[in-house]
Amino acid sequence: MLEQNALIQNLYTSALFKDVGAEEVSRIIAVGQWRTVEQGQYVYRQGESDCHFYIVVQGEAELTMNVVGGDQFLVSHIGPGGHFGETALLTNSSNSLNVRALTSLSLLFFDAQTFNSLLLANQIIQRQLSIALARRLRISFHDHANALVRAKSTHRSSEHNLDATFLSETAPQAKTAKLSTLTDRLSQPPESTIARQILAAARRFSSNLEPVLITGETGTGRRMAAYEIHRASACGNGPYLEVDIRNVDSGQLEVEFFGYERDAFAFSQIDQLGVFERIQDGTVVFYNAENMEPDFQRQLTDIIKKRYFTKVAGGRKVDLRCRIILICKDAPMLQDGHNRLLPSLYALVATQHFRMSPLRAHRRDIPRLAHYYLKRYSQQYGKNINQVDDQTLGKLMNYDWPGNLTEMASVLQRAVILGRSNEPLSSQILLGVPKSEGKWEFNLLRVRGVRTFITHRLFPVLPRAFVGVGLGLVLIALFFGPDEAEKNIGITFSWIVGWPLLIFSFFFLARTWCSVCGLSVPGWLAQSVFRPERPTPQFIKKYSGWIMTVLCILLFWIEITWNAYESPHLTAWIISTITLSALFFSMFFKRRVWCRYLCPLGAINAIFAMPSILELRSNTHVCLNRCSDHVCYTGDDSAAGCPMFRHPFLVDNNRDCILCGQCIKNCKLDSIHLNLRLAPQELWNIQSPRLEDSFLVVSLAAIFYPFAINQKFPGFVENWAGILHGTGLPHSQAMAASIFFFTCIGIYLSGYAIMSQIIARITGNSWKTTASSLGYGMIPLVLGAFMAVHLEIFVGGLLLLPANILDMIGIGGDYTSSRLMSRDATFVLQFITVFGGLLAALYASKRIIQRLLVMRQYSLKIFSLSAILLCISAVAYIWLV
Repeated sequence: MLEQNALIQNLYTSALFKDVGAEEVSRIIAVGQWRTVEQGQYVYRQGESDCHFYIVVQGEAELTMNVVGGDQFLVSHIGPGGHFGETALLTNSSNSLNVRALTSLSLLFFDAQTFNSLLLANQIIQRQLSIALARRLRISFHDHANALVRAKSTHRSSEHNLDATFLSETAPQAKTAKLSTLTDRLSQPPESTIARQILAAARRFSSNLEPVLITGETGTGRRMAAYEIHRASACGNGPYLEVDIRNVDSGQLEVEFFGYERDAFAFSQIDQLGVFERIQDGTVVFYNAENMEPDFQRQLTDIIKKRYFTKVAGGRKVDLRCRIILICKDAPMLQDGHNRLLPSLYALVATQHFRMSPLRAHRRDIPRLAHYYLKRYSQQYGKNINQVDDQTLGKLMNYDWPGNLTEMASVLQRAVILGRSNEPLSSQILLGVPKSEGKWEFNLLRVRGVRTFITHRLFPVLPRAFVGVGLGLVLIALFFGPDEAEKNIGITFSWIVGWPLLIFSFFFLARTWCSVCGLSVPGWLAQSVFRPERPTPQFIKKYSGWIMTVLCILLFWIEITWNAYESPHLTAWIISTITLSALFFSMFFKRRVWCRYLCPLGAINAIFAMPSILELRSNTHVCLNRCSDHVCYTGDDSAAGCPMFRHPFLVDNNRDCILCGQCIKNCKLDSIHLNLRLAPQELWNIQSPRLEDSFLVVSLAAIFYPFAINQKFPGFVENWAGILHGTGLPHSQAMAASIFFFTCIGIYLSGYAIMSQIIARITGNSWKTTASSLGYGMIPLVLGAFMAVHLEIFVGGLLLLPANILDMIGIGGDYTSSRLMSRDATFVLQFITVFGGLLAALYASKRIIQRLLVMRQYSLKIFSLSAILLCISAVAYIWLV
């Protein structure tokens, strides 16, 4: 009785009895009845005829309305002093709302007769009820308007523009079944990877109501996954709300989610309630959760742990009765705590973390998605467009889709708007520049002239025959022409015109020279007669890299030591030896074994073609998902396969592709691209780095010195021989040149080995892994140095060619002036070439080191040793050119 008297005292301060005399209030309370309702129990339900008027004396009640689908929509909360039930009494109808006890309730209630005869008879109470009803009507209008705005805003903010029907597209054998429950859908999984991924998330988190973290790129279907998790969980029949944190002022986050403590009597406006109160027994999704302020993240962490919260400006504890799902765009772990999740919050969801993969990771979905969007937008715009042509589909599959489903929907929507009914989409598809980790490229085969040239039946046959005839004439001149190098047109063509142009072509045309190489013409003709079918010996395949490296070094050693640049006969024998070797292997083994596995010129070409601005690549996604015959590699009865034994699908660098165009001609799906590129990504992303490649690169970096010094200081070897003779060695220029040649290589290789060991310890890799990778970063600088030194040879001796021709016809050439441009102008171009190579080498080396790091984060200190050595080499190269 004492407790009830204390409760009665609360009623005297209620707004309903405001300005009513104490005696009258006591008389009214005396005729009322008392009722206690336990937490979670209903006072009455919507549609029941309760016929009572209730006043809340202690506790809090929740008013909800049933909506289509079995869900309940929160209308308001009623606290001490508040009242409910009068609407049904005044209108003589059933109750329009559900009333449930959020806490243990103490209620004072009156039957209909007492309500009419006692309460309404009091003019003051009647006036207060009228004011309350008018206020509720005004608030209802306000809530309705806000609900419409939220619905419209939610529709505009759709991230993926992919409706839920896509999830019900099942495997062919299950398409006739009616799959309604999650269990049904999982037992008959859909073909779509993204649909399977979303359903897997729903299955994984359906058994509990712990908070969930969903991460991934924008447009990957994260919100669809969140909704499916909600549907599959125990709160699937409750309300569901997404809140985009970017649209909520950081200072209002607490009020938005926790609500503000207000007068308990007032029929609380739904917008004045916090999200956690409105969405009880439902799911709240924090979209772009990484944008939550650190202080709010700490509050949210505390709330999830304690399972209750307090309203702003209030101290009353409110139970947290909703599931929380966090959607983040970035990786969740960060040290500074800003713009992403704090470690304390992430720890609560670490075991409930699901990552949505981007569209480029499951490209098999692209044809299915394209068909889905075409059908959807065709219906929307009254058109009949249901397919794209093969070339355009290949472009869609090769594109990285940084915007994922959102971008794809926008692209195809625009294409349908511009397209014509009953015609496949083609030119209407406009994509952004294909970009992946700094790689920009343009498919030159889109240019009609380039495609016509590459796919012509006379390419590369005609250019190869032309070069072969020219090479034959050069050999004749070398063997039978003047012994004086300056007047021998064979020397001019070999070392002053041909070799520099070959060096330049490495950067601009990759390994195109190998496809038209005149040295392979005898072997090519021999194969048409002998038609060998022997496979390449395993020994050659296994040790090909080292064989080519050794032969390449020996070739440079012979050229430099015995000065082949001034010896027509030695030059002729070098060319003849390579030609006869190619002929021998072509007679006994199929395709181009010599070019692929043994040729020393091919080794140089393969290394220096890697930073080229040109590349041939296949659309690997088309190859994987649509190709069945692989004639690009194997060939058929009407066309040969790849002469270099390399499937275009496996080509990830320029090392082994000679751009002969055979795969382009054979491919029926337009999967092969001839790309003009900006960044040679293969230098730092090569899948299988080889130690022999790095060994060759470092050796070429060292070979530059004896080559350039002999060109710039012709008397150096003779002086060096005199110095060695003074130490007791025989006076031999060949021996002196050999010692200097191999000493340079030894110094560079030793320095490279030491540097690799240091970086290996820093990065946490083995020495072999590190040494195999770092050499690729040096290629741009070494190529730039060789291009620079051969630029001087080319412009300094090109005018010898017309003089040689005049000599041959008996007129007599002028050998007094042979420069094409001044020495100063040449040096400017040389400086630009070496400096450009240095910048490219620095960037490539940085990316390689970043990729090697496994034990620590990247810093400039780790990169400094490699950068210093590259800069020192560049300075030495510029001085020698």
